[in-house]
Order: sequence, then structure tokens, then C-alpha cells
Amino acid sequence: MRYYPSQIKENAQKLRKNGWSLGEISLKIEVPKNTLSGWVKNIRLTKQQIKRIKEKIVNSGIIGRPLALETNRKKIERWKKNIRDSVKHFESILIKNPEFGKLVCGLLYLCEGSKYPSTRCLVFGNSDPRIIRCFINLLRISFNINEEKLRCRIMYRYDQSLKELNKYWSDVTKIPLHNFYKSKPDSRTKGKSTLKADYKGICAIHYLSTNLQFELQSIGEIIIESGAGGDRTLDLLHAMQSRVPAAPQPHN
Repeated sequence: MRYYPSQIKENAQKLRKNGWSLGEISLKIEVPKNTLSGWVKNIRLTKQQIKRIKEKIVNSGIIGRPLALETNRKKIERWKKNIRDSVKHFESILIKNPEFGKLVCGLLYLCEGSKYPSTRCLVFGNSDPRIIRCFINLLRISFNINEEKLRCRIMYRYDQSLKELNKYWSDVTKIPLHNFYKSKPDSRTKGKSTLKADYKGICAIHYLSTNLQFELQSIGEIIIESGAGGDRTLDLLHAMQSRVPAAPQPHN
């Protein structure tokens, strides 16, 4: 516990008697507020002084809260940027090794695609245009597909325009409009407004091939099973680590 000269304590008590808040005193004499509270706990303030301190606290909050929020926002942005920079090297992996494209495509399909045998063709759906664009691009790059077998169906809400949505998703997927299926709005949304202004419905990509569907499904399952291999996976990891030479120890 830090020792403070009696003069500092007396000065703090004097300021408190004059109606200063603990925050003001702390800034003035550079003593923590929890220490000050013990020094001045027996000092009685007038109603006018109490009113002034409350107003000071409120006003400080009005000024300080936006500053604190802005500081916190900048801190979060720096944190996100540091992480994004640390993983930026992954963006070149697909170019260097096309097999990774198949891997990512398979994992995406296992999460968001229709599985064999409940369906007998590839169907992949999502509302996020980035995910749809990523999947269709990887499908085109990594697999020898026939563009004529590509179809698209949009699932949408009652207050949305199918014509506009088809045009939007055609731009995203580069699938021509004549390869879009006709569809009807979700009857459950009738009379209900779409709250998200940027919601463009769910885009479902269809590819008329059971072989490709099951290939993607199998790739995803292989990766999932490999990662969930339990003791076998841990044994492989330990074996790999044992091959790494130990770091040189500093000389005494």
C-alpha cells in the first residue's frame, strides 16, 4: 500500500469540503479515488454541493461516453485489422493449389448443400451474395462443369419483386436469366414487411449432376471425418511435432 504525506490527505479533505467530486480531486492531486473515498468518508456535503457533483457526473458522462465509444471503436478496428492481416496469406492459396478450391467447395456444400440421396442433383443455397459468389466461382474453377446444366431458383418474401431479385442474382452468379426457375413467394410472409433493406432472398444454385453432388458431399465428409478423428488425429499431430527440430537453447 502506497504511503501519502499528511499534507496531501489534508489537501484532499479541504477540496472535498469545498464540494469537489472524487474524480476532480483525483485528477488534481493524483491519488486514486478508492483511496480518497476513505479519507473523505466522514465529510458531510451541503445539498448544493451534492447537486453540483451529480450534475458534474452527468455532464462528464455526456462528454466522456461518446469519446469512450469512439476510443473503443478504434481499438476494435485495430484488433480486426491485425487479425485480417495475419490471415491475408490465405487468399493466395487457391491460386497456388487448385485442390484447395475443391476442398473449400466441398466444405461449403456439406454445410449448405442438399445431400444425396434426399436429392439427386447439386443444390446449394444461401442469402449471402459473397458465399454464393465464392461457391459458384470455385465450382467453375475447380471442376469441369457444363454451364448449360446450371440453374438458379430464388426463394423470396411476399413484398419483394422476383424480377428484380432474378436480375440481382444473375449479376452475382453470372447465370443467364433464362436459366432461372419460376418461383412463388413464401406465403408465410404475406402482409409482413421485409425489415432488412439489403435482404435479397435466398439464392439456390442447381447443377443437374448427381455425380458432382456426391463428389462435393464426399469431399466435405472426408475433411470433417479427418478433423474429427479423435485419438488418430492427435497421434498424427504429435508425430508431426516430433519431427520438428527442437529450438536451440541459449548458452549459459
